[in-house]
Amino acid sequence: MAAQPPGMTDRLLGAMATSAARRYGAERVSELAHALQCAELAREAGADDELTLACLLHDVGRFAVDQALIFDRVGGARAGTRGHHEIGADLIAPYVSERVAWIVKVHPEFQQYYYAPHMGGVRDAREKYRDHPWFGDCVEFCEKYDQNCFDTQFEHRPLEFFLPMVEQIFAREPWTVTH
Repeated sequence: MAAQPPGMTDRLLGAMATSAARRYGAERVSELAHALQCAELAREAGADDELTLACLLHDVGRFAVDQALIFDRVGGARAGTRGHHEIGADLIAPYVSERVAWIVKVHPEFQQYYYAPHMGGVRDAREKYRDHPWFGDCVEFCEKYDQNCFDTQFEHRPLEFFLPMVEQIFAREPWTVTH
């Protein structure tokens, strides 16, 4: 019997599909194209399914919940809101390793290394995690699979290609999240 909450795969992939109409900030690609590029690069590099899922869904918090609950601006959240990364991590955490959920949760601070010089923020925001055992994993995630996935000419597989992987992961018995 599948442990997946009713509709979790449909909910997340449906949210991903609707993100095709949304540009990724000031970038020339859609939210969906960005996610598919990330997942494709991970798959091509031989990443395991959990990391590939993280690449596919790391920004799902931007569009899988009521947008009034999301606040992603530098300088802190409004009362009652959280960042897309926190929501995304919470959605996948019961089905993936703590390492993968942690990467999704903290990736925006690591991304500041690339974006702060252009958009404001603290370039070295990730340094507060320097002694964390997964620091290098998140550096690698951002460097190889996130910050470079805004190519309008990149050929990637369609969202449906990743459906069996997503279904398999969300069919796992969920575990208690400790982070």
